[in-house]
Amino acid sequence: MFKHIWKKEIRGELYTWKSMLWLVIASLLFSFTSYLLLTNKELSLLDQTELMLLLGQIAIGVALLIVAIDASSIITAEFEKETAESLFLSPLSIKDFIFGKFFASLTLWAAIFIVSLPYIVVASSGSGLTFAFIGYVALLGTLCIAGLIALIFGISLIYRSTKNTLTTSLVTLIILVTPALFSSTLKNNAPSQFFSKINPVDNVFASLDNVLVDYKTAILGNWKFLLPLIIFCLLTIGFLTFAAKRFKNREIIKND
Repeated sequence: MFKHIWKKEIRGELYTWKSMLWLVIASLLFSFTSYLLLTNKELSLLDQTELMLLLGQIAIGVALLIVAIDASSIITAEFEKETAESLFLSPLSIKDFIFGKFFASLTLWAAIFIVSLPYIVVASSGSGLTFAFIGYVALLGTLCIAGLIALIFGISLIYRSTKNTLTTSLVTLIILVTPALFSSTLKNNAPSQFFSKINPVDNVFASLDNVLVDYKTAILGNWKFLLPLIIFCLLTIGFLTFAAKRFKNREIIKND
């Protein structure tokens, strides 16, 4: 049943014009960014590693926004279209339902990552960091987006409303992304430094900086950034588990 839900959502994610539009938008954003990096006088003066860092941040940032919007409706749409009841009357467990939707959202991230690959390869050509760049964008992006999806799914099961879920998700994303864009000079007080250390988006950008600018490509050299991301995933998965149990205890789903 998990595979059935996943395949059903994949058909909706990748084989409809509305869903393909996300990939077109992502491609246009990456193309526009690359054009600016090559033609803008100020940006063209940046070192290649700094250009790569900017492109990596934009690739993951765009993916976070697109996946957040998509994940906000992938569960709630079942309730608003009144298709949830027929699903739950079938031999479908809450785990299958959530896992199927979860991997469908991750597949959208994978598709966006594939779209970004040509830009990443071209931007890193000759730097000797191409494989590290690709690997860390994939690893950091997957950890951050997986945690975000789990958080949004938990919110979806509590609200069961696309409007409320989308609003909450976008506000949460803004709270996470905005401080990560601040320079280190603006993070000179204890609260800002503490939030920077636990903020998943901040750790993603800091790890990319560590790899591309400081040339610290080893996993151990980035462990202090990876650990908060892993903790973020575990916490959001815990929140999703709580929301799923709360949802099930209301006897909306009768089966296990």
